[in-house]
Amino acid sequence: MTSQSRKRPAYLRISDALRDKIERNELEPGQKFPTERELVREFHVARMTVRHALDILEVEGLIDRRRGRSGGTYVRTVPPTLSLTNKDNIVTQLRERGHDTAVRVVSVNKAHVPKHVAAVLDVSDSTFAWDIKRVYTVDGKPVILSRYTIPVEMAPDLNQHDLREPIMEILAGYSLKPVFKRESMRAATARTEEQKLLHVSRSHPLLRFVRLLKTKSGAVFAYIEESLRSDIANVEVVLGEDPSPQPLPGQGNGAGKPA
Repeated sequence: MTSQSRKRPAYLRISDALRDKIERNELEPGQKFPTERELVREFHVARMTVRHALDILEVEGLIDRRRGRSGGTYVRTVPPTLSLTNKDNIVTQLRERGHDTAVRVVSVNKAHVPKHVAAVLDVSDSTFAWDIKRVYTVDGKPVILSRYTIPVEMAPDLNQHDLREPIMEILAGYSLKPVFKRESMRAATARTEEQKLLHVSRSHPLLRFVRLLKTKSGAVFAYIEESLRSDIANVEVVLGEDPSPQPLPGQGNGAGKPA
């Protein structure tokens, strides 16, 4: 051990050592992780130091802590890579790959448009809009929190619909079809509401998307903010046709088909 490595806090040295074991497949995806007691004996440190190291691995998406009778800590399988340029949204892509998905409507409110959104929608902040929050679950885990802001005058009785259904399909019934989409993405840590609804800690990394949709006439009809747990899925942007497409990991020889 070098003098430089000895200067590193014990919990970082432990997380480095465990990460190395995962990368070298000494601890394989799906395998149960050593218990805290076993790690305390192995590294000769206090249990809190071990827990701090495991917190780092959990935030990095390398391990999964499960509660209950069959609980414990397990090496996480590699998250699927999903395309932001695919015509299907992230949840649909996960469903096509065999994951069990569901949507829960958290709240539906008619309220004044928030000032920062009013400027984007080109309306006054006294304008009423539908504020819709939904949580998507994948294999029983909350993965995405979506918040829609839609001017009430464009969809007067939107709250009368089953908002567990695809909202774009519902809005199409009001002749609101997007011909233009602008989307931004940035890394973020979880806000208080996201911590509660996505079951994550404050330091948990999220990917936050902001999406703006316009009709053919140029009117903005939806402002959407989505927060994705980055430990559940990786995302990519693909443009153009690959002249020599290769199967994605886990697809075998079935290139182009859902895994």
